[in-house]
Amino acid sequence: MSKAILNDYYAALRDGDFDALARIVAPDVVVRYFGPPGLLPWVGVHEGFEAYRRFLSLVRDALEIIEVVQEAVIAEGEWVVVLGRGRWRAKATGRDIAVNMTNAFRFHGGRVAEYRVYTDTAAFAAALK
Repeated sequence: MSKAILNDYYAALRDGDFDALARIVAPDVVVRYFGPPGLLPWVGVHEGFEAYRRFLSLVRDALEIIEVVQEAVIAEGEWVVVLGRGRWRAKATGRDIAVNMTNAFRFHGGRVAEYRVYTDTAAFAAALK
């Protein structure tokens, strides 16, 4: 796994480039966005690329990505963990959100097979209301 793949992943997320994401993410990708059920529309488990696409659409409909900064990248076996911070803007309210995040990626065959998101879901929920 190279840092270039993660840079490409985050750039494709920011740009909403589903063609690029389809090359980076496995067809049977699993997304786990942790948080209390119902707090955010995208909290939960999303299995397969179409579910991944719906997950991203929910996020993109609600939030504008302003900045995502990778502060540390830690690799062990097929897992890569990114410690970072980001800034988003809630489209419905115009409120900004600045939070730390941890993203865990499991790679298989050079592609993202699993994506786990750990962040301050309460801050996102507050900004969206």
